[in-house]
Amino acid sequence: MTWIDLGDPLPRPSPEQYGPIDWEVGEVFQLPICSSGLTLAFGEVLDARVSRRDFGVVNDSQLSAFLWHTCRTRWVGASELGFDLEHRASPSAGAIHPIHVVLKRPGCGRWWLYQPRSHELRELKHGDGKLAGLYEQSLKVLEGDDAVRILFLAEPGKTLGKYQDGCSLVWRDAGALLAVMALTATAQGLNFCPLGITGEPWASALADQGKLAGVGLALLGTAAGA
Repeated sequence: MTWIDLGDPLPRPSPEQYGPIDWEVGEVFQLPICSSGLTLAFGEVLDARVSRRDFGVVNDSQLSAFLWHTCRTRWVGASELGFDLEHRASPSAGAIHPIHVVLKRPGCGRWWLYQPRSHELRELKHGDGKLAGLYEQSLKVLEGDDAVRILFLAEPGKTLGKYQDGCSLVWRDAGALLAVMALTATAQGLNFCPLGITGEPWASALADQGKLAGVGLALLGTAAGA
């Protein structure tokens, strides 16, 4: 067995300033206002959660509600790290939230970056070209032509500004977000399936070397035929 030791994360004696990525974005798509809550009891959601591998098309309202409940920023706070701390549904080491959510909707060549504060999607310039190989690779794992493809895109420098040996924290953040998404999809009656691939080497090509890393992929859709 090969085990990769990622070290033992500890807060740095003095935080290191980090300048977050300035994204190259194009068109902005404002998601519909989410006016409905989740009505299933939590125990029912836990009992019903299962990965499903057939997908129908998710409409704008369903996608909006999914992102609203899983990813939106509830409040922000000042920090010494060069960026604000945030509170969202999923736990995050140091309230840093280094995981970006990037989406590809069916029938669309473009990839979109979710903005958790404004609850909108912004087109990633050059995303269709740089992530084309990732899309093809994901199809080899699970086709799901009508699914929304969700890329978990880490910005490790945010976490590493506060923590020494903080790489395992980035992976744990990605896992926490994945779990929240899986449970939320169940509560909405949607199908959700994580993929084993990380998104590399294509995901990191979206920025200068070392600034971004793919840390997971998942598919989201309605129950097929629903």
